[in-house]
Amino acid sequence: MRIFCEIAFRSPIYDGYNVRRRGASEIGRKLGLDEKTVRSRIEQMERSGFIKYYQATPDLTLFGMRDVGIFRFGTYNLATKFALIDKMQDVPRLIESTDYIGLFSTASIAGASPEEVRREADGLTRLFELSTVRLGDWKIKSSSARLDRLDWQIIKGLRYDARTSDKDLAEKLSVTVRVVGYRTARLLESGAVNVKAVINPQKQEGLIFYELEVFSKGQGQREISMWLRQHFGEKLWNLVNPAEGVILASLFCFSMAEPEESVMTVLRQDGVARCRLYILKEVIEPKKPNWIDSLIEFRIGGESEGPKESLG
Repeated sequence: MRIFCEIAFRSPIYDGYNVRRRGASEIGRKLGLDEKTVRSRIEQMERSGFIKYYQATPDLTLFGMRDVGIFRFGTYNLATKFALIDKMQDVPRLIESTDYIGLFSTASIAGASPEEVRREADGLTRLFELSTVRLGDWKIKSSSARLDRLDWQIIKGLRYDARTSDKDLAEKLSVTVRVVGYRTARLLESGAVNVKAVINPQKQEGLIFYELEVFSKGQGQREISMWLRQHFGEKLWNLVNPAEGVILASLFCFSMAEPEESVMTVLRQDGVARCRLYILKEVIEPKKPNWIDSLIEFRIGGESEGPKESLG
């Protein structure tokens, strides 16, 4: 799990890594493990299907999208939740949705403005008569990259297998391996593309992923966040503050009792007003090909010129 935490996708705003996959030697040095052990464990996670694949995603500001809203949806029964989950896979500009055990799910939706994002969420709320909480808003990190047709073709080739070799990609695009290597490195280094490990939580037997939604009193948000990091240590694999007074802590454990015990421990801390528990069932992506794939295809088709100097 320490290795997983080093390769996990940590932020909902494409805060991935600027390499196709974190190197085993780099992770080993950080964790004090030998390279062979790290590589073996990562390969085991890949073979088991826990890591489904490595996905490359372009900087969404290249498409004019600068905002992401995170929403928590509550339904009145499971049938409605299942219908909502199915519908969300077709929602325009959905980045990702998360299904929890019970009646709740979340969705990350991108848009050109917070108002545009809100309209998409409001449409779902009205359609399914949901209780909806806007957990927070983020500005998408942007790069200064300028991409040409070849850059977009490379992004398409890496989209659902970011570990595709330069040789295979070069043969597919009828360019040299050197050109593919140079262009790919520039795309990653500039932030025009980020890579994340797409996981299937249900494939890791004996492991439970859960989320604590913590509400702080007054000005105690920073202190509570620090305490969560210290108390849960390596079991806390992501922590974000999406809004004033709200903390989302993503954790893992190995027993069914631990999530509820964690809630009670958090509630005893000074400055905590409320703490809600959500046990992760599944991370759901938009159906393929999705709206990002369509935008990539549009950029490829819209460029009539040949390769030119990119990322200027």
